Amino acid sequence: MTTRRAKRAFSLLEVVLAVSLALGLLAAMFGFYQHAVRVRAAVSEEVERVAAFRSVMRLLTEELRSAFVVRFLGQGLEGADMQMMFATVRLPSAVVWVEQSLTETNPLPPERDLQIVGYRLRYVETEDGDIVVAGLDRACQRILTAREAEEGEEIDVEFLTPYVKFLRLRYWDGTAWQEAWQGDDLPQAVEICLGERPLPEDAEPIEYPYPVHRRVVAIPAAGQGQQGTIIRGLGGGSGMGQR
Repeated sequence: MTTRRAKRAFSLLEVVLAVSLALGLLAAMFGFYQHAVRVRAAVSEEVERVAAFRSVMRLLTEELRSAFVVRFLGQGLEGADMQMMFATVRLPSAVVWVEQSLTETNPLPPERDLQIVGYRLRYVETEDGDIVVAGLDRACQRILTAREAEEGEEIDVEFLTPYVKFLRLRYWDGTAWQEAWQGDDLPQAVEICLGERPLPEDAEPIEYPYPVHRRVVAIPAAGQGQQGTIIRGLGGGSGMGQR
């Protein structure tokens, strides 16, 4: 007589436990993946934000250190606590070294080393009618003659970054910090404070309660002064957005 060995099957409890463990592992893996995605997005945004502030500070520093008084315009630096305008120079690009023949049908346009730049915050209106800070603007007017400067021609406005929501400026006259600078000369230094959050309502710039990125930039050409033409176009509404 032969005895058959019965095959042992999984019980219902074992099946339920196996499925539960598999689902638990899948849920843990999915949760870890979601967390990794959120961390990566946060790190990328932080890197982009820091890079934006460094880029703005570097641009402001380079242009302020190249600031000078334009003799035939009498233009130095005009600034308030949250905006400024000044003349600066820049080196030409590598394009100017490209050799061109006298019979060139499409000659390269001339590059201008003299320009007047302005910085201020950009304000926009929301669908609800509220005025909010959108970011930081840079206006640039490349000039060749006093007439172009007077008439405010060829003004380009560039939206630098949406991360800068606060701008505070002060000007060193050699003895004390000034909240504004008017005239045909340059301050000895400019203090720049950039913030990530807008200035609260009914608060003065000096009362800004949030952390700031601060830098003091010395101006080598300070002390020059000339009388001349008043420049229009960058300080008002035609050059940059107004609050």
